[in-house]
Amino acid sequence: MDEEVVVALQQVLLDGKPMTAGQERRLLPGLDVAAYDRLHFHISAGNRGIEKMHTRILFGTPLQGVTLLADSTVWFEDSVSEREFSFETPASYGGTGFVMSVPVVAPLLYDVILRNTGASDKPNIYVTVLAQEI
Repeated sequence: MDEEVVVALQQVLLDGKPMTAGQERRLLPGLDVAAYDRLHFHISAGNRGIEKMHTRILFGTPLQGVTLLADSTVWFEDSVSEREFSFETPASYGGTGFVMSVPVVAPLLYDVILRNTGASDKPNIYVTVLAQEI
């Protein structure tokens, strides 16, 4: 019997907002993601280039009066190496977007930070997050 795959989380975090050269934008979704194994972020400029766009994902663990933040994990299964939840498209990147897939390492998707490190403005930036239940 074939199982039907259902997307349990599908949310638009940024809907076509412009970003000037050098601008940083914090989306601060504050989503409970404890039920998911991986999150897939689609960062796009629609039909335009998205070169020199830096994206950083921050997870959090809420405690009484404080939230512990993490933007990387130390992965022991394969090797003891740090894996950062950060990516920047190169200046020669010809694509209109990319999907950044990261493991859920804490119960809260605290922040998605975008920074336009390029010299030109980006008129339309979109960010969505997708996930399936564990």
